[in-house]
Amino acid sequence: MTHHYHTAGELHAHFAVDQDIGSRQNQEDFVHAQPLDAEASPCRELLCVLADGMGGYAGGEIASRVVVTSFTRVIKQQLRSGQPAYRTMLYAAQQADEALRNRKASEPAELSSMGSTLCAAWIKDGKLSFINVGDSLIFLLRNNQLYRLNHCHNHREDMQRQAISQGLDWRVVSQSDSVIRYGSRITSYMGGVGISQVHCPETPLQLQRGDVILLSSDGLLTLTNREIAETMRPYPGSTVRQDVERMLDLVLAKKARHQDNVSAILVRID
Repeated sequence: MTHHYHTAGELHAHFAVDQDIGSRQNQEDFVHAQPLDAEASPCRELLCVLADGMGGYAGGEIASRVVVTSFTRVIKQQLRSGQPAYRTMLYAAQQADEALRNRKASEPAELSSMGSTLCAAWIKDGKLSFINVGDSLIFLLRNNQLYRLNHCHNHREDMQRQAISQGLDWRVVSQSDSVIRYGSRITSYMGGVGISQVHCPETPLQLQRGDVILLSSDGLLTLTNREIAETMRPYPGSTVRQDVERMLDLVLAKKARHQDNVSAILVRID
């Protein structure tokens, strides 16, 4: 289903959600997107939340659902708190993390290692606030340029940020045994012993007409950045629903042998 609503400043947003199981046995991603003031006219707020259950551990589909439902519930409870969006999102992430740890404590031992990523975008009054824990993705396409907004928390990117901060040559560090062997290993996630890293900027991003925002699980990285940008760019006369379906169709057309679950929330601003 495709949805439309109006933001402040005469901006309009259209969003759609799509998922595919890939070559996996079950779907461990969980996504949710909804206007937060649907009864208002015009609507001004949209919340998009995506979680990717940790592959290789039992219960990933449980973890992602718990994280998204808990995070969404807390955001809706805090709408009138008067707190800046980033503070509310940080609080909601902490509560979702606690909810998942509590759920793990009540589950059988084989589910004791389940965990999940979290990424969320909150559009309010024509501005975008976001939060990320783990290696899911938040992209912005603006003026035909693709930007990844969030930090990913995996070993490779942690090492890259550390190298840059220390003035080291990343081209050399990237060839180290540690990066080559453990580069994709996730370093921050929901449901562990607290959240070790979180990316949640204090200042929201002012949106513009023509912006396209994408939240996705890392299964989308079967595509190159160029392909992601091309599929985010609206086709003449296409709906946002058609755009997101075309994106996932391209992923599946690659026929990657170990294609991960792939989920996407696409938001178009006009």
